[in-house]
Amino acid sequence: MLQLELFEKAYTDQYQEHGLLYEMPQVGDVTFLNGMNEPVHRWFRLTPSYAPELVRHLVEALECDSKTFICEPFLGKGTTIIELKKLGLHGIGIELNPLLKLASEYALTWEVNVNSFAQFVAETNQTLSTLLRQCQAMSLEQALSEYDLALPTIHDVFRWWKPDVLKDLLLIKNVSGQIENQKYKKLYWLALCSAALDCANVHRNHPTISFDDDHTRQIDVLAEFSGKLAQIVQDLQTLPARSTWGEVSCVNGDSTRLAEFVDEKIDRVITSPPYPNRFSYVHTTRPQLFFMDVIQEASKSAEIDLAAIGGTWGKATSVLYDGIIEPHANIANALDAVIQELRPKSNLMCNYAIKYFNMMDDHIRELKTRASRKFRGAYVVGNSRLSGVEILTEVILAKSFESNGFKVDKILVLRKRGGKKKLFETVICVSANHRFS
Repeated sequence: MLQLELFEKAYTDQYQEHGLLYEMPQVGDVTFLNGMNEPVHRWFRLTPSYAPELVRHLVEALECDSKTFICEPFLGKGTTIIELKKLGLHGIGIELNPLLKLASEYALTWEVNVNSFAQFVAETNQTLSTLLRQCQAMSLEQALSEYDLALPTIHDVFRWWKPDVLKDLLLIKNVSGQIENQKYKKLYWLALCSAALDCANVHRNHPTISFDDDHTRQIDVLAEFSGKLAQIVQDLQTLPARSTWGEVSCVNGDSTRLAEFVDEKIDRVITSPPYPNRFSYVHTTRPQLFFMDVIQEASKSAEIDLAAIGGTWGKATSVLYDGIIEPHANIANALDAVIQELRPKSNLMCNYAIKYFNMMDDHIRELKTRASRKFRGAYVVGNSRLSGVEILTEVILAKSFESNGFKVDKILVLRKRGGKKKLFETVICVSANHRFS
């Protein structure tokens, strides 16, 4: 057990006030950094994701086995679904962001002959090296014409990538797009998708990205790309035996309409939904969404964020300035204190918080229609502060679960985050309270 002094006792005391049990398990580093050192998980970086070690801990705690159907309704970069496949378990992941869905799906492409793929990578690297050297003296405009390339349609493209860097990325993209072996092509997609952001003019903050307009970095595009491929080759060699792999799948969908995407009864959920912290998954993947041709128009990224739980970029924010959003009746009491304190300070932030919890309530309501009689779930969430008002995410969501017929078993307090701020990472552990129809 973690020592209580690592946390602020005043924070955990509020669980007793709300009738919630809590524990402080020793799990280790639960952040994305842990995953960047593990095979397959390191193929794609998403800073708000959690650690594979935490997934393994929850799989054991929830007593998952080969007969258990597990759902990950907020798939992200696929940490949970990758671990399920490694552990021989059965499950499905749902992700609203189409780029993240593809990244998760392609990270499950393990059915390749590793030696043959390694040979293909070596030969292709040589081809790319020759091509980039031949085109070194070309301007970007000349390369676009000569090789029939197209610039990403993202606004202000040259703020995202320097012309010479973009030229090399597009040449690599052109060659990768012509790969006939579809499994190889998916793995190349992953390497290029990661390299495209690593080579961009950005700071990779936590959890956001920001422009790095005046950087003097010397960017070797081929080295970045080939390094990603080398990781993939290395990791494929470390996978468990194919006969032990679990059966998993990924779908592009909205978790607030869960029943549209999941036919089976759900026995377990292991997930980490967005936190109410005004972070946008669309914003941090926006350059890749455009570079990889997942979307072509800015309006599409706005639509995705508008539909996302906690979406807060562009239109998703602008629609919240005016009017009053009311909480769902079943969670009104749980949100009353927040609304009373937050509304006078910022109508925008109050509407944002209510929209977030209403959409999570929509998801929980949908989950009830698919939860089996033996259902158990683990939701990794973090609290936040909006306009100086503390948002006790795990407490409010616990009340939402209870109002929808679930039993809240306990809260696991994982870590304190955010320096001096009272920000915590927790897990809401829930189970079926009765037979769901």
